[in-house]
Amino acid sequence: MTIEFAQIISTLDQRPNTIDPVPVFMDQNDAISGIGHSNEHPADIRIESSGTYVLIAAPQVGRTSGNGPSSIDFWLRKNGQDIPNSNIRAVVNDDDHKDVIVNQTMMPFQAGDIINVMMAVEKTGEGLGIEAIKTQGRPLIPSIIFSMHKIKDQVNGHWASSEKGTKKIWVEG
Repeated sequence: MTIEFAQIISTLDQRPNTIDPVPVFMDQNDAISGIGHSNEHPADIRIESSGTYVLIAAPQVGRTSGNGPSSIDFWLRKNGQDIPNSNIRAVVNDDDHKDVIVNQTMMPFQAGDIINVMMAVEKTGEGLGIEAIKTQGRPLIPSIIFSMHKIKDQVNGHWASSEKGTKKIWVEG
């Protein structure tokens, strides 16, 4: 039985020089089985087997300069479209502030779907972004750890909430 899972990280600092959304690049597969990811397309995670998956993205945020609060957002995309209700925000007050924030979702995906972690900064020129931290005598703190695993094989539909989560409907496909 194939077990689909991945833990993918980035060893790179990524500090956008635009306020437009940019994909997060990941350059190392710590553990991967039944999910596609390569350095040729470092922002793309490819679903190889349809099913329901849990995805967790944990970026290490910080900045190199500036004073006062500045925000950075992270969300998920599937096949170039933003996944609704998947955005999270961190506010970084100064260049000493470091934090790990967690973004997670659980939903069905089809074989061939491409997933991306996206980020956008409120303003440029302050080195706001994600950073890998190297410490003496300790493991690397990756700039992002992305984990996912399949929890259910695909069925011909799924239950979805409607009316702000108060009613369920069966969605084919």
